[in-house]
Amino acid sequence: MNYSIRIAVPEDEPKIRELFIEMLQTIYHTRDVQGYEPGCLDRYWTKSEERILVAEDETVVAYLSVEVHHDPEADYIYLDDLSVTEAYRDHGIGSTLIREAEAYAQEIGIQDIVFHVEKSNTEAFRLYKRLGYTIFRDDGNRYMMHKTVGIQVREERISPEEYIDFLKRTDLGSQYPKERFEERIKKLVNTVTISLIARNATGLMVGVLFGLTDYCYWLYVTDLGVDRDYERQGIATRLMKTAHELAGGEKDIAVYLIANEEAVPFYEKLGMKQADDVMKYNHIEWTEWTV
Repeated sequence: MNYSIRIAVPEDEPKIRELFIEMLQTIYHTRDVQGYEPGCLDRYWTKSEERILVAEDETVVAYLSVEVHHDPEADYIYLDDLSVTEAYRDHGIGSTLIREAEAYAQEIGIQDIVFHVEKSNTEAFRLYKRLGYTIFRDDGNRYMMHKTVGIQVREERISPEEYIDFLKRTDLGSQYPKERFEERIKKLVNTVTISLIARNATGLMVGVLFGLTDYCYWLYVTDLGVDRDYERQGIATRLMKTAHELAGGEKDIAVYLIANEEAVPFYEKLGMKQADDVMKYNHIEWTEWTV
């Protein structure tokens, strides 16, 4: 079975309306259902963030509508309707559409996805659980399901034990001297001005940025690292940009750091330049080792 996924266009609306009716008839086991009201789908054709994804095999055989919400508490995506025509069910099309929506959420920087599922729709409920969604709220005849996708970046303090475990999974593990290592790491994680942590959907720490700032003129990045298994996903760039914003923004805050030769191209892509006017005083005992 060959099908492709694309963003719906206005010409797809008649088929989408048919699939919506088919979905309702399947869920409620009756042909007496109401379709979309006139104009209900117009917002999807205005080139806004909201979109409908369709699966096409000569004709449209499935669709998923994706609503983007920007609320004061949090941004989230709501998956409103998912319908696969009967002849194309049990071929993974629904799962593919949901994963496409998850990829879109990451593309626009949203981590939270929610939707409703009828309690009577046990087959759909099992599918969503397999895809990693959990019950967020009981809404009577329906459950609201939720999943966090992508990498979350936020300010938080971490324990020295978690940071040491993280160091073993990164290239930061050789940047600290062996002398009084655990004692000094404990002081570092407790007192650094900015402590930005990136975590995956399971809560594993996959990125870190520690920085010192006066929140007026400058930010000095002391530590920036990413788990080797999560490199080249833009995590380090997000950490740098978030830290710059927290410190006061690029119009007010100059950024400084010490970079090894391999990292120089990365920092240059961020617009940084090598400087030769930095003074230093360093009489630290420094026995090189790797955590």
